[in-house]
Amino acid sequence: MTKERRRRIVSLLLIAVALTVGVAITVRLASYDVPFSLLTACGLGTTGSVYSALLHIEELLTATTHRCTAPGCDFRVRMQRVDAGENRRWQEIAAAHPRHDAV
Repeated sequence: MTKERRRRIVSLLLIAVALTVGVAITVRLASYDVPFSLLTACGLGTTGSVYSALLHIEELLTATTHRCTAPGCDFRVRMQRVDAGENRRWQEIAAAHPRHDAV
């Protein structure tokens, strides 16, 4: 399985989970005779929030982070889906950037 295909499958799974949670919340609220406009707002809001949280978690698990090596500097670069050359270039940029924030 290629990386692109795996990424698409993961994206579809994230969408499916977010939709499932949104529909579950909407169905539970509908049993209390909540008006349709509120059902729609709550369902879409829940779906969007869950999807956003899942995307953030997926990014944290799959991203590569390069940090500045200077003591007290909090500069960092986070990237996803880059080749080895681009990864090395950003690693060098993180190590030699001009801004250093002392803590």
